[in-house]
Amino acid sequence: MKGYIVFLNCKKGKIKTKGKEFIIDDGNYAYVGSCGNYCDKRISRHMRKEKENFHWHIDYLSDICTPIAVLVLNMEEKEIASKFSNFPSIHGFGSADDKRNKSHLFKINIISAITTLKL
Repeated sequence: MKGYIVFLNCKKGKIKTKGKEFIIDDGNYAYVGSCGNYCDKRISRHMRKEKENFHWHIDYLSDICTPIAVLVLNMEEKEIASKFSNFPSIHGFGSADDKRNKSHLFKINIISAITTLKL
């Protein structure tokens, strides 16, 4: 399975998912996810501002965040998230099925984040 990173620019705000509330500060963020055979459709959805319903955690960011770019990697989602572990994170965001990483949303400096990946 492939992993991806959506780079976002966010404005300060509060978002509420199905079960939690999160405070997002102004700045750039990286959201880490996974995709299988339909990676292009999932990423296209993430890049759209308008959504009919919210399914993934990243959907809830649509009101306060603007996608900047997406990077698809031949790495697993959990492996990518662990590479961002030194960045500040939004605890519990997008990581319910990941016991290793506390978050899949990280506040980043984009240049430092790309350097961290060592591609």
